[in-house]
Amino acid sequence: MNIGWIDTIGVDPAYQKKGMARMLMQEMLNYMKKVGVDTVYSLVNWRDWILLQFFDAMGFKRGDMINLEFTIKD
Repeated sequence: MNIGWIDTIGVDPAYQKKGMARMLMQEMLNYMKKVGVDTVYSLVNWRDWILLQFFDAMGFKRGDMINLEFTIKD
C-alpha cells in the first residue's frame, strides 16, 4: 500500500466559498494518484463539522485508525 497524508489545506478568506478548496484537493489527489499513492489519510477534529462535511463531499470515509493523545504534565 502506498500512503499519502494531507496535513494542511487552506484557502485565503477572500477566495473561500468559490470552490478553491475543492479544486486544490482534487489536484492534490490527482497528483498523489499519478505518483502511485492508493490510500490517503488526514486527521480532522471530530467537532469540526464544516471540515468533516468537506472531506465527506470529497469522498473520504472514516478509517480504521484512532488518534491517540498523551498530555505531558509538569
